[in-house]
Amino acid sequence: MAIYRRISRAQFLGYLNKLEQEAPVPEPKLHQAAHQFGLIIGDLLKGAKRQYVKRDLVIYTGIDHSAIGQWRASIDVEHASPRIDQAAQGNSHNSRVSGAMLTVRNRLQPHPQVVLIDAKGTINAGTVGPPAERAVIVENLENFLNLTGTLELFPECGLGPEWQHADILYGSGNSITNHLLTPAFQQYREIGCLFDPDIGGVRMCDTLFQRGNLPPLYFLAPADLPARLEASLRTIDKNQREQLAMHIRRSPPCAHVGGLIFKTGRHLEQETYLISSPPTSESPNESGL
Repeated sequence: MAIYRRISRAQFLGYLNKLEQEAPVPEPKLHQAAHQFGLIIGDLLKGAKRQYVKRDLVIYTGIDHSAIGQWRASIDVEHASPRIDQAAQGNSHNSRVSGAMLTVRNRLQPHPQVVLIDAKGTINAGTVGPPAERAVIVENLENFLNLTGTLELFPECGLGPEWQHADILYGSGNSITNHLLTPAFQQYREIGCLFDPDIGGVRMCDTLFQRGNLPPLYFLAPADLPARLEASLRTIDKNQREQLAMHIRRSPPCAHVGGLIFKTGRHLEQETYLISSPPTSESPNESGL
């Protein structure tokens, strides 16, 4: 079965130039490009004469040059975002979005606010107040929405009272690792990562640490995480063990939580942190703080 590659705007404009010059043009690709950009090839070639050259090359004569100009104008529009241009070709997922957004809340401003960051790293905080000294990235929406429960969890993770005034950032899964968010992270003195204690959470922490130009990172977890993991029914496989070993080896912030997952062979979702666990003897916190 034939595999067709998408035709770029530059290629299509080149085909139109050849038509205008009455030079050979690859006919199948011309038809494909017209269809891809939402144009009807019959409208352009109406009344034209076709001359076969060789293989898939043909020459069209008698095409209305004003029609070629109209087609050229309809596709020769570059947008501020490459993703918009790709969308015109039905291929937007192959291009990065031109900016990023960060949802922020804290004890003093509990209603979530949105911070925008463009491709140049410019931060538009809108009505959001100045950033706090510290931030905690909360991976999952349930924990982010439960501000009281999340703040109550901080002491269990070894965080001091000063962290009660931290900005709480919604991680939205692994969207928080978007490199465009780097300037926003750099506003903070230190960042806590309240991620799932699983391979995905460890991977995100590793990704942020490997970026190398961020404030100190801490993978947060309650002191009773070992007991929580032991009680979990969710196990990791051999491939996940190998990934964990790599992340632990190269990213110190991943060592404690990653090591516990590796040791127990089990993992959790952070929503379970909102479920009270039975009282246990106090154990030292090893989040790195």
